[in-house]
Amino acid sequence: MKSSRVSEGASGKMAAKGCDDAYLTITGRTLKKLETDLSRHYENPEEPEAVHDVRVDIRVLTSILYLFLPLIKESSYETADRMLKDTIGAFGDKRESDMLVKSLRDFVREHPEHGGKAEEAIEMVRAGSLPRREDRELIQEKMKVIRDMMVSLELTDEAKGDAHFDTFAKERLCSMLQGLRSGASQSFGKKRRIHKYRIEVKKALYSLELAEEDRDLGGAIWRARLKAVQDTAGSIHDAEVNMKLAGELNVEDREFCGEFMEFLEKRIEAGRERFMFLMKEIERMEAIGG
Repeated sequence: MKSSRVSEGASGKMAAKGCDDAYLTITGRTLKKLETDLSRHYENPEEPEAVHDVRVDIRVLTSILYLFLPLIKESSYETADRMLKDTIGAFGDKRESDMLVKSLRDFVREHPEHGGKAEEAIEMVRAGSLPRREDRELIQEKMKVIRDMMVSLELTDEAKGDAHFDTFAKERLCSMLQGLRSGASQSFGKKRRIHKYRIEVKKALYSLELAEEDRDLGGAIWRARLKAVQDTAGSIHDAEVNMKLAGELNVEDREFCGEFMEFLEKRIEAGRERFMFLMKEIERMEAIGG
């Protein structure tokens, strides 16, 4: 595939029927959004939404790879997936800092008496979370490599032939959702189990959104289910990461630290209860054909 084809395919909505053209259209559109969001992030590094959107864009690229996995040569998929995950990690510290700040502000709304100590903690977090210029240049170079890699990724002959994207997407999404249905009945006793399930949910959710832009593949109900699972599992993961980061802050007020940790623990407990309810709901709806 030649990179010049991306701009041709991405100029409008996904009207192309072939898998090869569909891949180029979706990829080109996502790369363009990533470029815009990355510019937003560097124009205002303190704005948390921009870095969040950048990370989502990169995860969408990983979901594009996952959606088209049966049509991508295995070695090409592994290289591209590894590179995208590494790039997401480059924004990890900034995103985690932003989430800790958000949690501290949420905590103060419930415990205004700790407002002063919370602001001190926020200043400490902010002081170490802004991207340095050399990091910016490194990330920009990575983005160039990612763009070249994604638009030149070698698909199989089947994708370049007469393969109909709608038919392929229906079968692929059905396989993803079946895996999530089966996974809902498994044990979630270990903390990492919920996080791993959330990653699979994200892949399926983004894939549904990518594939259903101009068509109805019957995924509206599942999008709602998966979004609820993603949000709930995300709140658990954020609180767990916040506890780790908060423990590393040099805050001497033990009362403040203790109450903030208790606040985070309650979030985790409530999230786990909500998550298990959603898993039972998926099992129940699957049993009745939902």
